[in-house]
Amino acid sequence: MDLLIQQARLGPDVRDVLVQDGRFARIEPQIVPDSLGRPCHILEATGLAILPSFANLHCHAAMVLFRGLGDDTPLHEWLNNVIWPMERRLTGDHIYWGTLFGCLEMIRSGITAVHDMYWQTAQSLRAFYQSGIRVCFSHPNIIPPDSAALANLRRDLEEHLALAKSYPTRVELAVGIHALYTTTPEMRAICRDFAHTHDLLVHTHISETRREADECIAATGKTPAELFDAERLLNENFLGAHGIWLSDSDRQLLVKRGAAIAHCPSSNMKLASGVFNDKAARTAGLRFGLGTDGASSNNRYDMFSEMRTAALLAKVASDDPTTCPAGAIFRTATRDGFQLLRLDAGEIAVGKLADCILVDLDHSGLVPGHDLISDLVYAATPECVDTTICNGQVLMRHRQIPGEEEIRRAFRDVAARL
Repeated sequence: MDLLIQQARLGPDVRDVLVQDGRFARIEPQIVPDSLGRPCHILEATGLAILPSFANLHCHAAMVLFRGLGDDTPLHEWLNNVIWPMERRLTGDHIYWGTLFGCLEMIRSGITAVHDMYWQTAQSLRAFYQSGIRVCFSHPNIIPPDSAALANLRRDLEEHLALAKSYPTRVELAVGIHALYTTTPEMRAICRDFAHTHDLLVHTHISETRREADECIAATGKTPAELFDAERLLNENFLGAHGIWLSDSDRQLLVKRGAAIAHCPSSNMKLASGVFNDKAARTAGLRFGLGTDGASSNNRYDMFSEMRTAALLAKVASDDPTTCPAGAIFRTATRDGFQLLRLDAGEIAVGKLADCILVDLDHSGLVPGHDLISDLVYAATPECVDTTICNGQVLMRHRQIPGEEEIRRAFRDVAARL
């Protein structure tokens, strides 16, 4: 059914917005429902502003199961002593309900698209599809370097792609390479060739810690970016998470190849991994979007927090208050993120995919309302989001999500069994 959003604030104006077949079809001062010639669902938006929703470029949604475990621990110790031992205990129920609960939190934060990397592809995809949001999903692919494992990798990639294609909409597959330090050249070559054959994104962690970068240089004589490039993985479909320890020449290389980065400011700060150089990235023309990372290394899926943290961190790191202005980081979290996921969204414009949020202009962080975008970046919280819409479907209205209590109860139960 068509969706008619009436009397929403769009920039300085008040507009009616018609959604048909999952896209914005008309944006006009007034659209009379009786003139449409077919039934529509009417959504009254007086006092609400319509804005693009957010794209979360790096996440491990089901890791909300581990929220609060191993906090205040260095990355490699955190992985080896806390996370990986816990992950060996995960069942399909853990993955499914953990992912679904993570999606609830993202919907509440106005996120309608996510690039997720995690285990048990079948359960993850099922949860994402049922949540109503978009996902580009990659299995992390950490395997031992033997011939049997390499054969299994080829089989798994084929199975995962078939699973993703079995969904009618909103589900895409990417090829995951967990990181250079957890994979081998042979398996990365298989991932590269599979991604090239099927025109899929490649997602990996890159230059997240000084240790990772130093060990890569010591072992190969190349930075992680240079090694990925030598293995013919850097191209316009390459999306690397973090990119904290990129050198100037690394950034130039990524730009030359058309590769992109998922910037995860809160996770980087919490794990003391380092500071992504926002100013250098923008100056070089490096494409990047925002990611929350998992809820065990960030603790929440909140793009308002990520925007504010990214902007403030960029300013103090560059000693320049003009670095990363509000409008720039809002575009990074919306339009740029969707583009990097190859989605025609991130703008309220005719023809674009109908992914959007309605924010309450009476929310305390948006009053007195001198500059809405500035307020959204520096003052707002997810509670300002009244309505979240993905693909023209209303996922949350007046902060109510259908089925939320059932998901919450099931999530608590499986989390307790960990």
